[in-house]
Amino acid sequence: MELTEFQIHSAYDHKALKTMCRVLRKTVRHKRAIAARVFGWLVIAFYALVRVGLLLLGDYSIDFMGVVSALCILFVLSALLFEDDLNAWVASKNLLPGTREADTRFCEDEYIVTTQATQTHMHYENIGVVGETKDSFVFIIGKRHAQQFPKAGLASGTPEQFRDFIAAKTGLSVRYVK
Repeated sequence: MELTEFQIHSAYDHKALKTMCRVLRKTVRHKRAIAARVFGWLVIAFYALVRVGLLLLGDYSIDFMGVVSALCILFVLSALLFEDDLNAWVASKNLLPGTREADTRFCEDEYIVTTQATQTHMHYENIGVVGETKDSFVFIIGKRHAQQFPKAGLASGTPEQFRDFIAAKTGLSVRYVK
């Protein structure tokens, strides 16, 4: 039995936004993310080498610039380790009022996203990447926009049926993202 219509309820909480940020980072932003991470770790390694060198030379002292440098390195380190959390926090601040929850109905030619604020008719050809995680599906629309659909929010059908339906409608393969 093949379903032709699916309904999914989505809640855009921190976990959902973090999932969307991770899928964006690992798909359409992949090359840029790798370059940024390499640069960040090189900066941290250079800082550590300089500090160790100063310590071995006996010229290590704690001054204002040393404290500022250490705080900058701490900021870079936390950005590297918590990138998706930071991006999700920023995204949560940019959510429009009335868009924290959405009900989406997937039809033959389009899918309709209904929030408290509006109802939007979206076309499958606008989807650039379909990502899947353990708990949800994520549609990537451009380099900065995504939509998340939790598997637990499916009102009818199974995740496998939905995966096949979306792959057929978009002509894209569903990419699994850890």
